[in-house]
Amino acid sequence: MTAPMPWPSMLEMQAINRLLGRGYDAEGRARPFTDREFFEISWIMGWHPRNPAYRQLFANLADWIVAEIAPRRLLEIGSGPGHLLHCLLERGVEACGIDANPYSQAFFRQRHPQQAERYRLDPDFSQATPAADTVLAIEVFEHIPDAGLNHILTRLRDEIRPQHIVFSSTPHAEPAPDWDLQWGHINLKTPTQWQAFFGRYGYRIDGRRPPVTEWAVCYVRD
Repeated sequence: MTAPMPWPSMLEMQAINRLLGRGYDAEGRARPFTDREFFEISWIMGWHPRNPAYRQLFANLADWIVAEIAPRRLLEIGSGPGHLLHCLLERGVEACGIDANPYSQAFFRQRHPQQAERYRLDPDFSQATPAADTVLAIEVFEHIPDAGLNHILTRLRDEIRPQHIVFSSTPHAEPAPDWDLQWGHINLKTPTQWQAFFGRYGYRIDGRRPPVTEWAVCYVRD
């Protein structure tokens, strides 16, 4: 049996990044990761579909979505390497995903060429998007400023009109110094703050708990 890959901790990753200049400027000050750095560091940290635990986490979430929500048409905002999107497509869901990182999209298209057209780049959520009864946003909204979030929720409410939003956004700062700045965690909110935010656009929590993080919730349209 092959031993599990010893994925580095955040502090270990930061030490490596400092040596390589990833996430640090010429004076050694922390800066946000580039798209390429973000993708490469995600890979080193094990946040990708070649990690069995990562694959299982999103396969379980896909099973839950199919069983609990039974979406007819689904949009994933922030698909990352695309494994959840792949799992949903494999389960017969009519799904598409969007992201802002071209390296993540290139990985998905290389790994799943038969599904390549289901994943597109839309950094500012401005492209035409068909209506969907379910939207996913898993660990994405903490990377987007309030102006961008207001734009997204306005389009969801007025154009895309999902009945369900499966949502998770880390509510706390990471313990590793500067990690949130480097990782792009620019909009941390508590669960109560997220509830108030979604409530302004006509969505409320329905009590179901998606099996992905301890703070994940499902919002439904009033």
